[in-house]
Amino acid sequence: MSYDHRVDSPPRVKMADVARTAGVSVATVSKVVNGRYGVSQRTLERVQEVIADLGYEASLGARSLRSYRTNVLGILVAEFEPFSAELLKGAGSAVAATGYELLAYSGGGGGSAEVGWERRYLSRLSGTLIDGAIIVTPTVVEARPGVPVVAVDPHTGPTGMPTVDSDN
Repeated sequence: MSYDHRVDSPPRVKMADVARTAGVSVATVSKVVNGRYGVSQRTLERVQEVIADLGYEASLGARSLRSYRTNVLGILVAEFEPFSAELLKGAGSAVAATGYELLAYSGGGGGSAEVGWERRYLSRLSGTLIDGAIIVTPTVVEARPGVPVVAVDPHTGPTGMPTVDSDN
């Protein structure tokens, strides 16, 4: 017996869908989405209205390939538990007005996450999904992530990494 884990969901709204609905070219929609000049005020307003109506969101991957930035900070925790939940709330409050979004990622939980999980996840996320990372783990290994990293409460690991210690 086979079981398909996929859930039927509506297809992602694409830039072409916005263009077709607004009666403009994909290039015009791109100019509106990216804040470029060359679009009349009337057309700008129409495209923005269609974007809102359809719920269009630019692809994070496409945006990062184009600008080399995602405006997303990753917070990696070994597991979601009360201490990390408080850190997530604080980090969320801190980034709220900065233009950045926060992506929470768990290493698997249960205290059974292998030492070095953060290296794998930083490698997976950096460059295309996040611009920087906050790692909440007692053991930090040398990560070489390609993005700025701050460790919260590391008990062991390399020296020289920016850290934040809590006083509980």
